Amino acid sequence: MGIDRVRWGIVATGNISTSFTKDLALLGDEAVVTAVASRSLENAHKFADEFGIEHRYDDYRRLLDDGVVDVLYIGTPHPQHYAVARAALQAKIAVLCEKPVTLTAKQARDLVAVAVENNTLFAEAMWMRTNPVVKAFFADLETGVIGEPMEALADFGFYKPNPPARLLDHALGGGSLMDGGIYPMTFVHMALGKPAEVKAVGSLNDDGVDLNVAMAWRYDSGAVAALTCGLRSQNPFTASVSGPEGSLLLPSRFHHPEYYVRSTASGQERIAVPIPSPPHHPGQATAHGLGYHYEAAEVMQALRAGLVECPALPHAATIEILELLDETRRQIGVSYPGDDEDLGG
Repeated sequence: MGIDRVRWGIVATGNISTSFTKDLALLGDEAVVTAVASRSLENAHKFADEFGIEHRYDDYRRLLDDGVVDVLYIGTPHPQHYAVARAALQAKIAVLCEKPVTLTAKQARDLVAVAVENNTLFAEAMWMRTNPVVKAFFADLETGVIGEPMEALADFGFYKPNPPARLLDHALGGGSLMDGGIYPMTFVHMALGKPAEVKAVGSLNDDGVDLNVAMAWRYDSGAVAALTCGLRSQNPFTASVSGPEGSLLLPSRFHHPEYYVRSTASGQERIAVPIPSPPHHPGQATAHGLGYHYEAAEVMQALRAGLVECPALPHAATIEILELLDETRRQIGVSYPGDDEDLGG
């Protein structure tokens, strides 16, 4: 594609957008943030002043119309992802959209179709997939070091006395599944693929927001998985895969780990994974702290190659996991605005 310096636009100015934009600086001259859009111009100016961003907007549509970006990062609350991403793809601007990319699998399938139709790159920002330790973990699993995987366990739960309001806001896709559960689901999907059977139970508050969820997945191979997420307790936050020859474990906060543990007949080994130095920052080894630049680098590589899909962030997996989220919500009785919408192109 001949893009030397990729121009990024940022939509929304909250914590996740701040972390992502900070990490883009690790990519040096390869990436530049040229535009930001927020619901208020005041917030856009504040964010732009912090990061030295030239173009500021109070409407993402004007950002798209001005043609000053190659790729859009979307960090809005979940329900807003779909409309922003769809508009960007129709404008032939590449998209990296926070997870979950949409609230339903139907919406995700539509975004993929729009991306293909416009020959424009679309990716879900599941940063865990691009983490070097996670990639090394699954490369090790592929070697057969533990034999055929027969069990996976994954847990993502935390408690905050005063959580962000959106976490408990039904209209914003609040609850433990969309913010937490998507990580165990992604991990197990990476380890074992799509299950043949899904069972789920959950505890909901009076507003119909899921506070605690437990899932069991069964596979035709005989493998099983147990997945938990919640907003009521400080959980172990670990993930593991086991087989007849041993197990591989990602430690606490498994979605951006600093090492993994291999347990076999040879004993237990802590496997350190060298942290690749970011471009233009030789010897700098602090990248695991935030780790968002890994997904950005993958997207930029795919963009330069003229791809519609980022190999590390596959469309099929994004859709399958949203299908699993749809089914889990159905079983525990969680619905969102738009569940029954007719997209109608």
